[in-house]
Amino acid sequence: MSAKAAQAALPVTLFVGEPSLVDPLVQSAIDQVLDRSAQSLNLEVFRGGERPLAEALLALRQVGMFASRRCVWIRGWSPPRARGKAADPETGEERDGEESGDSGQEALLGILEEGLPAETFLFVSATSIDARSRLYKYLAKHAKIEDLRLDTTREGRIDPAQLATIVEARLRGAGVTRIGAGAIGEIVSRAGTNIGELLQEVDRLTLTIADPACIEVEHVRRGMRDLAQTWVFDFTGAVSERRLADAERMIERLLADGEPPLRLTALLATHIGELMEVRPMLDLLPRGAMQMKADKLLFGPMQSLPESFRRRHPSWRGYFRLKAASNFEMDELLRLHREVVQLDLALKSSRVEPLLLFSRLLQSSCRAPAHGRGRA
Repeated sequence: MSAKAAQAALPVTLFVGEPSLVDPLVQSAIDQVLDRSAQSLNLEVFRGGERPLAEALLALRQVGMFASRRCVWIRGWSPPRARGKAADPETGEERDGEESGDSGQEALLGILEEGLPAETFLFVSATSIDARSRLYKYLAKHAKIEDLRLDTTREGRIDPAQLATIVEARLRGAGVTRIGAGAIGEIVSRAGTNIGELLQEVDRLTLTIADPACIEVEHVRRGMRDLAQTWVFDFTGAVSERRLADAERMIERLLADGEPPLRLTALLATHIGELMEVRPMLDLLPRGAMQMKADKLLFGPMQSLPESFRRRHPSWRGYFRLKAASNFEMDELLRLHREVVQLDLALKSSRVEPLLLFSRLLQSSCRAPAHGRGRA
């Protein structure tokens, strides 16, 4: 937080980030200014979408009951979103469109500009907020902002370094005093994209340990679910790159570990279907585009692809989808999709070992094409 924000006089704090991270901090901040015994009368929580913002604005004008202080928490604030450009009805020139929900934002700004009653504290929490909005700019200048948003990798996963810090804090908060070498890394490796789900799993893990003060790598491996399911990306990647040995080794391990065969066929059908959807986009790129460096392709030729594609497959996700699709021609993908359907029927109607059926499909999907590999 900047020194300017830290010295702000307005008793307002904006928390930005996932609710599982933000909400406990908001409650802690409320506890610091208002005793728990007084919160039943002098704390009002307005959850986004459940109560009109107008009620929260009225609550901000009230004073404390049987206590000198009062808190209002607007939880899950949904910031207005610009509607884009609009044509001026008189001049025909384009101008910025009005924001949806703009009246609510202006009303809140009006109250903040007038000033809150003495000893009244406002807390606003939001998953995200546009830093260009008037509300954000006003709060950045006159109040405090706690930005807890997490960085993500190119693959869309939460930054491992941030996750490690969050996981360690969660473990310490649960009373774990001895964390074995590699335990946090093992937890991070099993994290998915939902921070709330991860923290719930960490909490559950600490409850299953015989000695709740100590956690080791073995505890994590034995008691924590793999939320990341990285095997999904490893397996589909091996199929996309025609790495037969890797694909067969993974399918053998997955089946031995009890992974349902029908779930695997659903995964393959979905993956091949996505490649079929993406494959026509390659014909819109210049010849040799897929041999370009990733960042140059992403911020160069890919920007000319239809907006519908870029919206459905944004940034690096679109790049990796195109890269995988470039290893196949459309007729190959159509054939593979039919073979997955046949595999699904065979699993449901025959007693043949699933490993043999999957091996036959992988032999077909990973063999080198007679006409070369994908688009040049």
